[in-house]
Amino acid sequence: MTSKIKIGIVGYGNWVKEAYLPALEYDGRAEVVAISAKSDETIENIKFKFGRDFTTYKNYEELMDSSEVEALMIAVPDHLHGLVVIKAIESGKPFFYEPPIGHTRALIPKVLKKLINAPQITHADLELGLIPAVSEAAILLKQGELGEVQTVHISLNSDWGPEPHQDTNVINRLTLWYVHVLNTILDATPNRVLINDGYGTKGRRQSQSTGIFDYNGIWGSLSVNIDSVDELVITIKIVGSKGDIYLDILTGELKLRTKEKVETDYFPAKQPYADWPGMRESITAFLNAIETNTPSFANAHLVAELQAMGMATEIAKDTGHWAVIT
Repeated sequence: MTSKIKIGIVGYGNWVKEAYLPALEYDGRAEVVAISAKSDETIENIKFKFGRDFTTYKNYEELMDSSEVEALMIAVPDHLHGLVVIKAIESGKPFFYEPPIGHTRALIPKVLKKLINAPQITHADLELGLIPAVSEAAILLKQGELGEVQTVHISLNSDWGPEPHQDTNVINRLTLWYVHVLNTILDATPNRVLINDGYGTKGRRQSQSTGIFDYNGIWGSLSVNIDSVDELVITIKIVGSKGDIYLDILTGELKLRTKEKVETDYFPAKQPYADWPGMRESITAFLNAIETNTPSFANAHLVAELQAMGMATEIAKDTGHWAVIT
């Protein structure tokens, strides 16, 4: 019998409890052998869940150095992402992490440089790109169901609340997930970006914003309102010369409408969700990469490509004009 991959987790918030742990359990190829957390209360909660003899750390660097741990999963607040990712790279162990890779415009390229040169498996949690409805939409476009594609629009409304006084804009904050979805649907990457930013939140990060990405004449856009009356709604509308496609990211609903037909089908992520659609697929991809010692789709090079698009939005915000993506 093959031994299970021994996982150490940095952080023990709701995302770990509701997404990481269920997804690991569903997959079955790994076991959590250690967790780091700052507070005594959280350590007690971990002991209650896993048993008094379970290994815990208050210092995540000690967890990363542990010979008991073979691979890492990181779930910490945004302002710690860059620092913890750098320490994970230095550990030499494969690791799974959440975007963004840094919380400031100055830190992001520094982390990217280290990430690109990291010798081990690194996997960014780009779970939205693994949702079957997104892949199905891409197939329909390749088959010519919509004729000439003209626009792809993602709409995100949530009640997450404003994030004032942040150093990056909200489109940059979300680029790795949502522009990856645009790229997957269109099987292309954009060459420039324009930002129509809000003005109702103090500081650089506005709660409402729209990013328009130019895919050589096809317009991909992401409209965001993270201080909405809606709890969470994520939809995609693709418009072509023959009709349109509507996607509901959270349910997997796909509606194809042309002048000849109207069809509705469902392509949800693996059920039951591990808190969020695509999480089970993302963690499975990470474990596959470890077992085969082959970079996953969410490797450092894809992250660098997507992050370049995010950083271009900062130039577009500052200038008020189109910014070329380099």
